[in-house]
Amino acid sequence: MANQDERMFSEFEDLELGDHNASKDAKDDDDDNFLPERKLAREMNHNELMAQLKDRGATVKGFEDEDAETLQKLLDVEYDEELETKRAERREAKMLAAKQAGLQKRRALMEGQIQEEQIEIEKDGRIEFWLHLLRTNQTPSTARVNLNAVTARSLAKALWNNKSIVSLDVSRMKLSDIAGAYLCRALRNNTSVVKLDLESNYFGPKTCKSLADSLTVNTSVTHVNLESNLLTKGAKGLDISGVQALSEMLKENTTLVYLNMWRCGVASEGGHQIVTGMGGNDTIIFLELGHNGLTQNQERRLAEKLDDNKDRYEAEQEVRRAEEGKASAEAAVAKAEADLKAKQEGVVTWMEEQKLARAMKKRQEMEAAAEEERKQAEIRRVEEEERAKKLAEEEAAKAAKKAKKKGKKK
Repeated sequence: MANQDERMFSEFEDLELGDHNASKDAKDDDDDNFLPERKLAREMNHNELMAQLKDRGATVKGFEDEDAETLQKLLDVEYDEELETKRAERREAKMLAAKQAGLQKRRALMEGQIQEEQIEIEKDGRIEFWLHLLRTNQTPSTARVNLNAVTARSLAKALWNNKSIVSLDVSRMKLSDIAGAYLCRALRNNTSVVKLDLESNYFGPKTCKSLADSLTVNTSVTHVNLESNLLTKGAKGLDISGVQALSEMLKENTTLVYLNMWRCGVASEGGHQIVTGMGGNDTIIFLELGHNGLTQNQERRLAEKLDDNKDRYEAEQEVRRAEEGKASAEAAVAKAEADLKAKQEGVVTWMEEQKLARAMKKRQEMEAAAEEERKQAEIRRVEEEERAKKLAEEEAAKAAKKAKKKGKKK
């Protein structure tokens, strides 16, 4: 379970930690304790100058000013080399320390999240039940789960590998921007969700960026509802970075057909981004951007693009229907031919069966006639034996009678 927690945390951790890395924190602080000591040739006497030059294989001219100038150039090169070496060592040490601190922070964040999620799940048996259904792919195809910022995080992690939910509704739950980012991140791996309803929450730039990142690779989601979320509300005012990310996504995604951004604070700056993104999209046929402060020119260009996409969609559907009709007709012909062949083969088979049946009947009749003849022959044999026996008895009786008469005459 620990490995599973670690793996799932790694899929979402950048949403909490941000995109900074240790190298950005590793600055070069040129303080007195860090800088190497700079040697000055002019502070050396003539004997020291000559010794230093000889050590470095340089020519000694014997003029102190010239020798000092030559040595200083060599010392400056050595100083720069030593300085760069120390800076590299310092950077490496600071990066190692920052990495260690980052690992400790990451571990603390992961353990804190797990504990926080467990506490929230224990408070609500319905969430625990839903998480079980998600992890075992037993959810109904359409789901609406009441969430808060913590349980949204748990549900997002369970949604990562789920294959049973088709439509997810988390509208009007007052979820935070980071909660929306978690839910949208799950779509980077989930392949079952087709419809996502995010209406009326507190989703902003983080949610937009996460959604854009996921839909750039996702090929199952076709409907997204972002209505009534202030998508450009940043910590310091207007922030169109999320809308800009959605714009880039529109150029790559080929499965999204419905996107509702009605009353999302897009403004004309964000409208420009969406117009640019839609220029590279041929699949969206419904895009709602009402009550966003777009210019008339932006609205016109979007309307024209949607009309083009609808025409393309209808043409593709017509081709698809024609191909399906052709395939259906070909299948019907093939079935008729198969039925006829089967019928013909059935007739041949029936005739063969009848032929075999007649031959068998004839053989049985012949066998029955032969058996009857055998029985009749046996009957005749028995009758002949009985007649012969009777005749023999009669002959014996006659002989006995004659013998008796002869005996009386004597």
